Amino acid sequence: MRIAVVVTFIAWVAIGFSRAAQAQIVELDRPDSQALSCLQKTGPAIRYPAQDEAIRAPGHLRLSLKFTAPDRAPEVTVLFRAASEAMLDQVRWFVRGYRLPCLPADGATVLAVQEFEFKPRVTDPITWTAPRAVVEQEARAAQDSPKALTCLRTPKTPPEFAGTSWQREIANVFVELTFTAPDSPPAVKVAYAGANASETQIDAVTEYVQQYRLPCMAPGGKPYSVQQHFQFRPYGVGARVFKDAVPLKTFLASIKGIRGMQARFDLRTMGCPFQVAWTLGKPALDNRVGQIGTPDLNRTEFLIWLAGLQMDLKERSFEELLGQTVIIDVPCGTLNLGGDATAPST
Repeated sequence: MRIAVVVTFIAWVAIGFSRAAQAQIVELDRPDSQALSCLQKTGPAIRYPAQDEAIRAPGHLRLSLKFTAPDRAPEVTVLFRAASEAMLDQVRWFVRGYRLPCLPADGATVLAVQEFEFKPRVTDPITWTAPRAVVEQEARAAQDSPKALTCLRTPKTPPEFAGTSWQREIANVFVELTFTAPDSPPAVKVAYAGANASETQIDAVTEYVQQYRLPCMAPGGKPYSVQQHFQFRPYGVGARVFKDAVPLKTFLASIKGIRGMQARFDLRTMGCPFQVAWTLGKPALDNRVGQIGTPDLNRTEFLIWLAGLQMDLKERSFEELLGQTVIIDVPCGTLNLGGDATAPST
């Protein structure tokens, strides 16, 4: 029995699906825990403004914080505000005390998003999320543009995967390639090899990708990394894929442990309705999440939450769908899990 090999670069430029010819996808970076690891907080504590507390007024604020120097407070932009001026003042004074001393003094910047909520009817009246580091789109275009792959040189002949004629199940191999020079082979790391992947297949993939070159890479430039997916399946076994875009409620019904989760998101504050591209990775790899169309920083916390979800799949179904992308239709409304509702209201 012959083996079909499907090879996919994990670099989103555009994706085609049934409801539209093509759509631009801007990927959410994996949360960078190191970017804000040295964050110092020296500002005053946040207090519930007396006038708001007296009338039990709630408040919700979402800020972008741009750190431009290690000894300077971040530049603050209000992304969303449903709060009094006094609440905004309290939060502004609080984040003015932030410092990022490990930030390089060479002009590099770190952009983060943080949310604050004033809730008069709960035990903890003031709560806030951890600052979430994100990548500015201008920086992404300059440093990580998918155009870097346009000059990629690969072997003219596909790899020979000898000794795989016995295979009856789909097998996946993911490799991470890091290019450091235009005329040198990439460093190769096997990010994931499924239980059905043989050592012969893994070795063949590794040897094959070590023949790649990236000649347009500037000598001495920053390393460029990309992930590639090899899927082996017997001839006659078609690829199992997510087909049409699905509503958020339908998508969440397929998530492992969804009934026991606690989460609340006001989708109305995120430029709704919108679409999200979600690529299956967990538990083997990180999921990949992207926004279709114009990105919006207001969605940061919601997208990071989506990136952490795991589908409820048996092992065989997981291997068949690993690396596949589902388009999620996100409506206007409130997503409230573990609260008054278990699905978005529209």
